Amino acid sequence: MSGGLKLAAQIQTVHVPYKGLAPAVTDLLAGHVDFMFDNLGNSLAHIREGRLKALGVASEARFSALPDVPTIAESYPSVIATSWFGLVAPPNTPPPIALHLSRTIAEILKLPDVTAKLQAMSFTPVGSSPEETARFLKQESERWATVISAAGIKAE
Repeated sequence: MSGGLKLAAQIQTVHVPYKGLAPAVTDLLAGHVDFMFDNLGNSLAHIREGRLKALGVASEARFSALPDVPTIAESYPSVIATSWFGLVAPPNTPPPIALHLSRTIAEILKLPDVTAKLQAMSFTPVGSSPEETARFLKQESERWATVISAAGIKAE
């Protein structure tokens, strides 16, 4: 993610690899690193306690729990990155079954108690059709292919 911001904002940053979010947040809280990209579910408590300051969210829209925190895209429209979870099935799954599963999951995600639990963890339940998911995956692949290419990232 920082590669996309680095390119869009034309800033110099140093990537510091960590073995997990916990040590990264620990170093951020201790002042050993200047900033990091994190899932809000992991850092929201620190933000609310004033131990961390949210500078921006990488989603397309502002996060409802932090309405005064701008999206990064408000300044750099190409910088959008969200964590997401999807349910997948084998490629030979009959389309009617895939559609039934998709619709059922979308209905479950709309249940008030399910929505509340997911939102408490800073998730935004969506639920979409197989076609919408395919479009989303294509869009994400194209977005990150652009960043990878512009940053000159090579597979090792």
